[in-house]
Amino acid sequence: MEYRVNRRTGDRISVIGLGTSYIAESDEKTAIEALIYAYEHGINYADLATAGAKTFSYYGTAFKSVRENMHYQVHFGANYETGEYGWTTDLETVKRQIDWQMQSLKTDYINYGFIHCLDEENDWKKYQENGVLRFLLDMQKSGAVKHIGFSTHTPFLAHRVLDTGFVDQLMFSINPGYDYQHGEYAKGSAGERMDLYRCCETAGVGISVMKPFSAGQLLNAKTSPFGRALSEFGASCGCLYPVWTLRIPLSVPCKADGKDGGNRCLF
Repeated sequence: MEYRVNRRTGDRISVIGLGTSYIAESDEKTAIEALIYAYEHGINYADLATAGAKTFSYYGTAFKSVRENMHYQVHFGANYETGEYGWTTDLETVKRQIDWQMQSLKTDYINYGFIHCLDEENDWKKYQENGVLRFLLDMQKSGAVKHIGFSTHTPFLAHRVLDTGFVDQLMFSINPGYDYQHGEYAKGSAGERMDLYRCCETAGVGISVMKPFSAGQLLNAKTSPFGRALSEFGASCGCLYPVWTLRIPLSVPCKADGKDGGNRCLF
């Protein structure tokens, strides 16, 4: 396993992370075995914006004895009251959900507390006005949340949140299709997207990548916007986009203080 260091937090994180969209569909034994297998092969980072509530207890059981070695990315706004994924900006619901998620994960702290799914300006406004952002920051102040992040598909909004200065980690949808304006989440021009990557590199903000293969569409000639199936590494266009949510060594020129920097990896 390769690892990258988030320059803002100092965390040493595996380049491949665990995405959790569908693991809740597995039975408990199969899910826990898969999670332990991932950990034993060097994966130490997990995104927990999952499709089903059972995921949290699976993680709590699988990683209870090695919790200090795992980095959890937990979303403030993901709602599992029905047993399945939902989205909310209601403060009291967020508080209940975070308490329940932490209990299910068998943990008393969150490594990366994320503002969830900021795709519209009004989303960011709601999180600020209804107290969710303050709740997250207060949890960080108390030590219950170590670091702050957010998830988005929208470059211009990402810049706005990054400008606050408190963000340590960004979750963003990156793959060749999106970067070249193909797909539902191909928001922002190629130039705008590259500018966001450079901004994160300059600020030392880590990026965890969602949808690296566009839900498998890039690996199938019938669904690939390029008319051909891309391999796991060919899909990267020269960058590494391993399967699931991950850390990427995305080589981009860094511009800081008006000077071009060398090619460096995010982190």
